[in-house]
This record gives sequence, C-alpha cells and structure tokens, in this order.
Amino acid sequence: MAVVGMLFHSEARQRWKSWLLLGGLVALTTGLVLAGVSAGRRTAAAFPLLVATHGYDAVTYSSKPLPKIGGLHEVRSVTALSAPATAVPSCACSQAISQEDFNLYVAPAKSLSHFVNLVAGRMPDPSDPHQILASFNLQELGVRVGTVMRVPFYAPSQRAALENGHIIPHGPTLALRVVGIEASEGEFPGSSGEPEKDLYATSALARALSGKTIAFSIYYVRLTHGVDDIPKFEADAQALGALGSADQVTPATAVASSIHPQAVGWWILAALSAVVGLVVVAQALARQSLVESETHGVLRALGLGRREMVLVGLARTLTIGAIGVLGGVALSLLLSPLAPVGEARLAEPSRGFTFDPLVAVIGVLGALVLLLGLGLLSDLRTTRAKSPGTTRVARPSRVGGALASAGAPPSLLIGVRRAVERGTGRDAVPVGAAMLGSILAVTALCATSVFGASLTHLTTTPALYGQPFDVWLNLNGSPATPTPMLSHLERMQGITGITGGIGDDVKINGKTVDALAGDPIRGSLQLTTVNGRPPHSGHEIALGATTMRALHTHIGAAVAVSAPRPGGGSRTSSYRVVGTTVFPPDFGAGGLGTGAVFTLGGFLDAQCPPGPSQAACGREAFEGGGGSYMLRFARGADGRAALERVAQEYAASISYPITPANLVNFGEAVNFPLIFGLVLIVFGITTLVHVLVVSVARRKREAGLLRALGFVRRQIAYSVWWQTTTIALVGLVVGVPVGILVGRAVWQEFALSLGVLPDAVVVPWVIVAVAAGTLVVASALAIGPAVVAARSRPASLLRSE
Repeated sequence: MAVVGMLFHSEARQRWKSWLLLGGLVALTTGLVLAGVSAGRRTAAAFPLLVATHGYDAVTYSSKPLPKIGGLHEVRSVTALSAPATAVPSCACSQAISQEDFNLYVAPAKSLSHFVNLVAGRMPDPSDPHQILASFNLQELGVRVGTVMRVPFYAPSQRAALENGHIIPHGPTLALRVVGIEASEGEFPGSSGEPEKDLYATSALARALSGKTIAFSIYYVRLTHGVDDIPKFEADAQALGALGSADQVTPATAVASSIHPQAVGWWILAALSAVVGLVVVAQALARQSLVESETHGVLRALGLGRREMVLVGLARTLTIGAIGVLGGVALSLLLSPLAPVGEARLAEPSRGFTFDPLVAVIGVLGALVLLLGLGLLSDLRTTRAKSPGTTRVARPSRVGGALASAGAPPSLLIGVRRAVERGTGRDAVPVGAAMLGSILAVTALCATSVFGASLTHLTTTPALYGQPFDVWLNLNGSPATPTPMLSHLERMQGITGITGGIGDDVKINGKTVDALAGDPIRGSLQLTTVNGRPPHSGHEIALGATTMRALHTHIGAAVAVSAPRPGGGSRTSSYRVVGTTVFPPDFGAGGLGTGAVFTLGGFLDAQCPPGPSQAACGREAFEGGGGSYMLRFARGADGRAALERVAQEYAASISYPITPANLVNFGEAVNFPLIFGLVLIVFGITTLVHVLVVSVARRKREAGLLRALGFVRRQIAYSVWWQTTTIALVGLVVGVPVGILVGRAVWQEFALSLGVLPDAVVVPWVIVAVAAGTLVVASALAIGPAVVAARSRPASLLRSE
C-alpha cells in the first residue's frame, strides 16, 4: 500500500490540473442533477405545504355573525373574518380593478398569518387602519408595495338596496396603503373562473369603520374529515343562517394538479442532465485512463502488479469524485434561488438558498458509486497485460475501406477513419464514447422538439384537453327539461353540436368525486375520450385518468356509486367503467384528469330508484339548476355568424373555453423544452470539443508523418473537419429516428399522466433545423482544433514523439 500511496502522490503532483478539470465536469453534472431533483421536490410540495399551513376546507359567509359555527361536530377549527361592503377601488395602477373579482377582508393581525403566505413586503401594523396586504393577482394590474388604493364603502342604510344590485356607495372612502403582497389558497387559479384579487386589513380598519358601513361575516373552516364532511357542513351552516358555502378542497386539488407538471419537468430535466453528463464524464475518464496508461509498461517492468495500478486509478477517481460532488452540492445550492417558479414560487413559504439534505445525500452517494464504477471499468481495460513482443494491429473499419475503394480524397478518408476507428497504443482515442454522446445529444434534441411541438399543439387545440365545443351557456334550470333557450338554439343555423349537461358530487368506491352528466342533443357528446368510449346507457360511467388511478380501477371494472337522494340520505348502485375522458378545466370537476361522466339518465338512476316515482324524484333532483349547454359551431361563415349571434343574445350566460392552468404553468412559467435544449447543447458541445482535442493531441505523430509525406495545411484541417462531420452525421442518422420515437413515447406518457388526449406532433422543418444546426455547430467547433493541427510543424511533432 505504501507503493500505491507513493504512486498516487506522484500522479497527483503531475496531473492535478487535469484532475481538477475532470472534477469540475463532475461538479457541473452533479450540480445540475441535484438542482433539478430538488426543484422538482420543492415544486411538488409547495402548494400542499401552503394548504397544510395556511389552507382551509370550506368557506361560508353570512350577513350576520354565526358564533355557533365553531361548535358543529364536523368542524375542527374556524378563522372568522369580516368583509366590509365596498365598491370598486381606484389607484394609480396600469389597469382597472373589476368588482366581480375584488374582495376586502378584515382579520385580527394574528389570524392573518393563519391563511396568507407573505410573498413580499411585511405584515400590516395592527394599530394602523390604513395598512393592508394585497393579493399577488393584483400585481398584474400594477399594484405594488407602496401603492395607495382609495376604497369606497357602502353606508349601513344601503343594505337593502345593495342586495338588489350595485349602487353608488354613500359611506366613507379611505386611502389604504399596500405594505405587503400575499398569496392565499383561494387566490390561485384552479379549475374555473378568474382568480380572486383580495385585500386584507387588520382589526384596526374594522374599528375605524364601526357603524359606518355594512359588514358581512366570513368563516374559513377546517373540517375533521376534509372533503367528506363538506355536504354535512353546508347543510348545517345553512341551518345556522349562512347565505352560502363553498368547497375549497376541489379547487385546491385542481391547483396542485396544475402545478405538478412543473415538478415532472424538473425531474425530466434532471434525468436528462444525468444521462448526457454520464456519457461525457465516462468519456473524459476513459481519456484520462488512456493518458495515464502510458507509464504502465514501465511500472510492470519494475514489478508493479495490475492490482496496485487499479488501486492507484481508483484513488484518482475517488479524488475527482470528491472534488466533483462537493462542487456539485455547492452548485445546486447556488442554483436553488432560481426555483421553483410561477405559482409554486408564490406558494412556497421559504425563499433564497435552500438545501435539501435527502437529495444531497442520495445524489452524492449515487454520483460517487457511478463514478467509481466508470473509473474501475476504464482502469481494468487500460491495465490489461499485453503479451510480450506483440503489438495490437488496428483493424480498418468497413466505412474506411469502402471510401478507399471508391477513391475518396485522402483528407476525407483520414478524417472518417479518425472518427470511427479507435486506434491502438499511444494513438488510441475513445471514439465510441464520442459517437454515443453525439447520438444521445441528437436523440434528446429531436425528442425535445417533438415534446415542445406536441405541447404547443395541445395548448392550441382545446379538443385535446376536453373542450371540443366552442362555448357553453349557463342555465337556470336543468338540461333534462326543454327550455326556450334550447328551442332557439336548435333553430339556429351554424350550430353543429349541442350537449346538455349538469354537475354534482357523488361518492365512487367511498371517495368523493365531482361528476358531470350529459346527453347529446345535436351531434355527439361534447367531451373528449382518451380510451374506451363515453357512457351510452344508464349504468355506465367514464372516469378521468387521475380519478381512475386514485380508485385503483380500470375500464371494464365495476364501481359503487353513492349519490345524495333529493329527500335526504344517499343511494348506492353499481356502474361499469367504459372509458377514460378528459374534463374541461372550467367545469369545476377538479382538473383535467379528475371527475366522472354519466348520461343524464344514469345520473338520475344514481339518485332516484327506478319506478313510477322516478320522474317526480328527478324533477326534484334537478330543480337546483346548475346546468349548461355546450355548443359547437360549423367552420365557415355560418358558424361565425351563429357564434356572434349567440354571444350577443346570451352575453350574460356565455363562457368561453380556457387553457388549463397546468398547461400554462408547464409551457409558459418554465419553458422546459428550451431548458432541455440548452442543457443538451452544452453537453453536446463539451463532448465534441473533448474528442477533437483528445484526437489532435493523441495523434500528433500521425499528423507529423502526413505533413512529412506532403500533406498541406489545408488537407490537415479538412481531415479534422471530416472527422467532426462524420461524428455529427452518425449522430443524425441514428439519433433523429430514435429521438422522434422517444419524443412520441415520452409525450404519450406525459399527456396520459395529465389526463389529456396524447396526440404527438412531429414538425418536419424543426427536425431539419436540428439536423442543419448540428452540422453547423460541428463545423464551427472543428475550426479551432483544425487550425491548431494545420499550423503544427512536422519536425517538432516527430521530435516530440
């Protein structure tokens, strides 16, 4: 072992610069992987953590205090607020604030921290009535810390008039200054509607407005059994005098679902960095082992065995690994403030530098094990003993032989042979790793282009994410009952599809699920089916992909559906799963992959038993309204005219499809395809530069001989260019078709995990651009090594050898 230590010390003194560079490469790879995994974990946990610390299960409101609401059996905790009646505030902002989305809440200063997450600024002074927090959604309107908002309040005498509509406020108008920006659970864009734009003040404002305005009571409630207690809580709260209650669990589930693709994107980025980085590091280690193997013959002659040489190599690899993993942890820490982004950043309670011990420990151990394994393989190969008096003869490649038979120019022939032939002895170059790196880079670039094109196609094609209709109209009644609106729509030319639908909560296999029920009135059912088919008869049901996974069921299986009966209680019956469907994000079903679909008859059967009384029971079940008509218009002038007419005549009821928040988050908040491409370009350039530098350095003697035999500088430079071009062409020939297949497969899995239709798109001109860009970049990278090789003097090259 003393000999091993002495040799290691000697190697370290001689080669510490190259070891340090290799450690930097390991640090880059490890740091990117650790940062990506950590960013994914933080992104996935951000909103659930916000809900756990600042969230609530339901909100209820009343025109008077409800002190008994905290005593309800299903209520675990209550946070009481008041909501003064206000008109639209004014400020020196870039856009006007809408009354429909604006709310002002008043809470004790200690209670504010229970349901808001401070994003910027500070909490308001509990003794100053003019200090407020503003929602992060108001930032898009120009509200910042320091903005002064003039808020008009209604007088107590205006209560009756206010209940009948918006009127001019006669109460005081106060100037409120924003001292902080906050994020609360209900303000995140979820499954439907515009996000709320709230202001929060302390009890000092309530004292200043005492007796001068109208105040409503608001209660944020935590329930003992979460979503399962919501129906009972809504009924009990109404019995106490509440004007209404709202489920917050379903929107929260939709928000978490919308953020999750970001986490998946970070993990994909980390995996991609790991794969490509592993290839680059393996190639660099192979090159280092080859360089250090030049002294193995001398060491064998001095009596050193293969075991000792391998141990020296492992010590070198461990040293490089220690430098790399320490640098990688430091790099991941430096990158941590950059993530998460978008909504996940607003939800995360901590900002700045973040250290994830679990990811760091697993990542460090994994990096060291992989690195030692790669180093051991390289050392075992380079320390293999050779028979005395024998020299390994390089076997020419078939490609080189074919080019030689065809009379290819010498520079072309030599360049291609350098690219595909490893060589022997001191001229050996690890070309296999370079080829693999080129293939992987092109494969990943093509796969990324397919993924990006498919994502763009998805966000611009509403039918793929559950909205094959163009608009939908809200109903005051049930779609099962003929209405004058329906008669008018059926007579209108240019409408090719009409579906009547309604929604409500049911329990499937014991889990609460938001369900939709609908029947086609004209054309087919206006919902998108991923697998199987939509329900056609009474006891059939289609489920979202997420719901199907949560219920551990599949197409063809039977599920137990429990629905509330109009007269009280519930009814349970069996339904057969016939398909997987996509749910429009603005239908309140909880997100793309969440929910269930019945026919109207099947939904009626779930609530009312068959028999003579079913019709009366159905009228009672559907009398609450909440239905809608989904309309699809013809393409062309008739369809455009019909859409304009519907928009004018039903302006108060019409809604337009919206792009799901999770697709917006993935495609806009973080441009993952662009990040993937940048990472691949960095690693691809590193791989190609490395093989060129190694090849030029290792084959100096060959270049000297060629110059001595009459090669001019231009031919030497062309041979380097042909070597680079050959590596790039091999990458294109293999990587383009493989990349397209990988991209389609990855997109299909990603789309199915979201619960959308997996329609992969390959854009030919993008693939052509990737191929052309690869060749251009390869040619540009060859310039430096080609110039160096061409300018070398043959005498000095041969003398150095």
